[in-house]
Amino acid sequence: MKHISIADQLLIFSRYIGQQVVIISLLNNSDVNIGTLIGVKHNAIAVNIDDVIRWIPLYDNFKLCEIKLLLKPLKKLTPEVVSAANDLPVKAFITPYYQQQGYDMPVFIEPGHPCNCKYVQEIELADYRSPTEIFRQNALLHAFESA
Repeated sequence: MKHISIADQLLIFSRYIGQQVVIISLLNNSDVNIGTLIGVKHNAIAVNIDDVIRWIPLYDNFKLCEIKLLLKPLKKLTPEVVSAANDLPVKAFITPYYQQQGYDMPVFIEPGHPCNCKYVQEIELADYRSPTEIFRQNALLHAFESA
């Protein structure tokens, strides 16, 4: 993956406010938390985890944790979601509508950016697994490491 700056990551995250995120601590023995993305500011994201709001700082030169949006691939679009999107008064609302529904959409950052037209998952900011799958795989990994 080409390097994507924190500012670019925050731009992408800001389009998915209200979606679940998985946070894997790189400091706490790969501790995994899942919460809801509720805010973005110039150098951090706000995540609600078990009714506790946490601001997670992001730095270009130091990585405290891995953060990924929990999204659905476009191939899982349902006819109901497509129909609702097509009924929107302006076609430009379709992409934000799909994002609000939790679907991975191609990104546009700025003209000429190398990540333009790539899906969020392709730039390693999204995961298509469910929270249950993530916790199960993490538990198996810790059990394997302990053995």
